[in-house]
Amino acid sequence: MLRTCKKCGGAVGQEDLYCIHCGMPLEKEPPREERAEEKEQNLAEPLSMGAYLLIGLILCIPIVNLIVPIIWILNKGENPNRRNLAKAWLVFAAVGVILTGLLSYGLFRLIAVPSVPYEYYHYEYTIPGDMIPEGLPIDLNEI
Repeated sequence: MLRTCKKCGGAVGQEDLYCIHCGMPLEKEPPREERAEEKEQNLAEPLSMGAYLLIGLILCIPIVNLIVPIIWILNKGENPNRRNLAKAWLVFAAVGVILTGLLSYGLFRLIAVPSVPYEYYHYEYTIPGDMIPEGLPIDLNEI
């Protein structure tokens, strides 16, 4: 793996003590274990149980549950774990608003828009004269 010289930016080998381009002494790279510790130091502190409970209570309050997550997202100095939780909450809230709107529209259409009324037709039945059995009156209104 190649390293770069801090003075001239030239590529040097892993074991080189001096830059082959400018002659500047090179610093030794820290062992891999030390680099892993540096990465752990850069990680954000996890949220505690009390923080999650407080966030849950804040997100239960109407209107506040939309304003506070936006503030957390816009604040760059905020804990990244809290910022990600706020982003997820806003996505969840947006999906909820869309689904509620669709359900409300469907219920409105079901209740408020009048359906097509049934129309009842009165049909007059006529029987041809040659099909009337004997003994029945010809005029059916006499019955």
